[in-house]
Amino acid sequence: MIKLKYQTKFFLYHTVIMMLIILGLVGYFYRIVVGEMKEKEEQDFRIISEKTATQLDILFYDMDRAALQIAANPDIVRVFQSLPAQPDENYFTSHPITTGEVKKLLESYNFKNDGHSRICLYNRHNDWVCTSNRAVTEKGVRQFFSGKAFGDVQDYFQEADRFVFYREPGTDVLASGEAQRTDYLAVVREIKDYYSNSSRCGYVEVQESTEKLDGILADFGPGIQAEILNQEGQSIYRAAGDMDLDGKDIYRMEVPLENAPYTVKLYKNPIEFNHAMNQFYVVLAATVGIIMLAAVMLEQILVKHLSKPLVNLNLSLKSITMDNLHVAIADEDSADIVLRLEDSFNSMLKKLNDSMQNQITAKTNEVKSHFFALQSQMNPHFLHNMLAIISMESQMDGNEKVPDICRKLGEILRYNTQMGDGFSTIEKECAIAEDYMLLMKVRYEDLFEFQIQAEEDAGYICIPKLIVQPLCENCFQHGLKNVNPVWKISIHAWTEDDKWYITVKDNGSGFTDEFLERFRRQKEDLDRSDVTAILENIAIGGLCLPNIYTRMKIIYGESFVFQLYNREKGAVVLLGGEINDKSTYCGR
Repeated sequence: MIKLKYQTKFFLYHTVIMMLIILGLVGYFYRIVVGEMKEKEEQDFRIISEKTATQLDILFYDMDRAALQIAANPDIVRVFQSLPAQPDENYFTSHPITTGEVKKLLESYNFKNDGHSRICLYNRHNDWVCTSNRAVTEKGVRQFFSGKAFGDVQDYFQEADRFVFYREPGTDVLASGEAQRTDYLAVVREIKDYYSNSSRCGYVEVQESTEKLDGILADFGPGIQAEILNQEGQSIYRAAGDMDLDGKDIYRMEVPLENAPYTVKLYKNPIEFNHAMNQFYVVLAATVGIIMLAAVMLEQILVKHLSKPLVNLNLSLKSITMDNLHVAIADEDSADIVLRLEDSFNSMLKKLNDSMQNQITAKTNEVKSHFFALQSQMNPHFLHNMLAIISMESQMDGNEKVPDICRKLGEILRYNTQMGDGFSTIEKECAIAEDYMLLMKVRYEDLFEFQIQAEEDAGYICIPKLIVQPLCENCFQHGLKNVNPVWKISIHAWTEDDKWYITVKDNGSGFTDEFLERFRRQKEDLDRSDVTAILENIAIGGLCLPNIYTRMKIIYGESFVFQLYNREKGAVVLLGGEINDKSTYCGR
């Protein structure tokens, strides 16, 4: 490992810190500026999109307004109500006077609305009249009535509550046979008495050439392209352009129209914005480089000046011998005693660390002593002997139930009195709880039922000893004594997300609000108190809820679960802890 001089390390450390500060400030500046630039770009794009949508809304509004005014005109309604039902003949072809009057009305509306490409009136009997600045051929009219264009209008208005039909941009059928035809879009309304919503007698269709759409959608300049979508999200018209609209870097903006069932969608190529950003990157990088170079040169000068007293002090300390205990410092005002203070401080820390380790060791031993005392208060050998004698005598008398009771009770006593390391497996805890409840089953017979369910992967998890059976005993002492049989206790153990969980449920009277509040205050006192003081105040052998909570807190710190709550019938105690070095798989 390369050893650097103090001045060099001082210079490097400060330079690195200074560079980090500069880079942090530059990064913050970059984030703010780039964010504002992107926001401005998005805002401009949004304004263009909304402006385009407004222009399209105005176009469709004008078309629909003209269609509605014509469809509701009393003279138009009167003429179409009086038309005879003759599908083979166009009434307006053989009645030029009526045709002239109708066209005069249409031209007056067309003049008011700055001129639409074509306004057509027709009915289901193939009667047709229009005013247009586009060519209309007889062949085109026949194709219109016999084709999909007329069928779509009839199908649309056959359903109730349909008022306006929007024809998507398509081929101009009416100009069939002409050399030059342009696509068109249209708005269609029914000719009827709009006061009574009756007397439906025809249709008025206001048509516009798609050249007007081009005038709106193509006036963006390079880098922006637009299209119109229908309600299903399908493109019905796209402005001319060679942009790859499926590119992943393309900006997209959709704005629904208010006056038509369409959405205008704009695409923007970010190439111009990226070019501006690249120029900004170059300028920013050059500026940062110049600032860093100047900062390094200034730092070098400052380090050399500020470290001079430390260099002199170092030389003086090296000159100390048994014959020379005097430290010669040329300039006491600028002298620094950092190195000597460091030695003294390290010595003090070493002594303090040794003292703390001794105190921790003593405290740990003290806690362990109290902890083990909580789990066993005596080692009653004589009880085991007496149980063996009772079992033998009962077998001699032919009683088979008493030996089984003695065996289970002996297992429980042996489990309670074997200290070990204070841990047991979930499988063993559940087995002891089962022995206990089997003994209670002997006492209460059909008045008591229990169920134990432990998942296979949870059986060998190590947990604190004696936390399950005391909870079962607590059910009999408090939860079940105030309700009528049949009494029920269920135990469930499982693992989830590197943690073990155990629930003990009963169908008793549940926890009272006073008990839950009292236990909450006890937990707060336990959390604030010293562990040793807690253990001294808990009676030895008292394996109740505060005792279990305290032992789990000693083992797991803050990483454990201890919850009490009521369900619809009975109470639930939920315990849990991390599967770590203290509760890993054991017994395998």
